[in-house]
Amino acid sequence: MEFNHLSQLIAHHWGTWVCQRTRFYLDGRPADHGKAHVQVADLPPDTAFPPPLGMILSWSENNQPAGRTTLTFDPDSQQFWHDSGDRPSQVGHYTWSPAGILELTLTLPTGQQVQERLWFASANLRLRTVLVRGTGGLESVAFYSDIRRVSS
Repeated sequence: MEFNHLSQLIAHHWGTWVCQRTRFYLDGRPADHGKAHVQVADLPPDTAFPPPLGMILSWSENNQPAGRTTLTFDPDSQQFWHDSGDRPSQVGHYTWSPAGILELTLTLPTGQQVQERLWFASANLRLRTVLVRGTGGLESVAFYSDIRRVSS
């Protein structure tokens, strides 16, 4: 898949996704697996001009709401803002390619660094990897496969 602008790539994430996750810990803890439903939507319209570029992610696990976060992107600085509502907004950096790969890097207040890579294997299949690094090195890795729900 090819994207000519970051806004096209972000808009391609919109929709309802069924997500499967496997996370491995490098400290010997057993791997964990999970399933979630994720709704990815455009930012609400407002009076800002130009309108901000971003997405709102809401997810549920076991049919219960589990979280919500907003990502806002600045195409000029390659910075993004992560706002989950329960703590101050955090600033990270991103890169993207016209081939549809989006890479996000965020340093948490704990000092951990989270690197997430998202890409599309097809129009309705999104793959993600997440690496979490602490002061002692790599702590965990996760792989997600997300299938978009297509309604008729």
